[in-house]
Amino acid sequence: MSNRVNRIWKMTRRVLTGNEKIAHLLTDVRRKLDKLGEEKEERSRFISSISMIVRMIRAHINGNYRSFSIRTLTLLVFGLVYFVTPTDLVPDFLPGVGLMDDFSLIYYILKSVSEDIEAFLVWEADNTALTNENNT
Repeated sequence: MSNRVNRIWKMTRRVLTGNEKIAHLLTDVRRKLDKLGEEKEERSRFISSISMIVRMIRAHINGNYRSFSIRTLTLLVFGLVYFVTPTDLVPDFLPGVGLMDDFSLIYYILKSVSEDIEAFLVWEADNTALTNENNT
């Protein structure tokens, strides 16, 4: 494993030590997503995937959804740390290819935890429906 990836794993372990650090990571992710959204429209699917990961982690740290394994939570946080790190395996500032490794890694992680994602999306939909019922 490269030194850059090892550094990102170390950052991931530090982030996982507290909800405040995770909240700070989510703020960094939102900033980068806002910048991506300004650049190109075709990135909307990727932005949607990152937004879903943010919702998943936020539901976990808020205590609303605690069904993730430590493996799933670690992979999701690693993906976000990798995403916000500008000098990962392929530095983000390289035109045309800088974000391709970010896209690939995020999609790999999503595929790896697809069962957890499906369960979360069912929970989220049920929770949204329940909230809507209570508000009417």
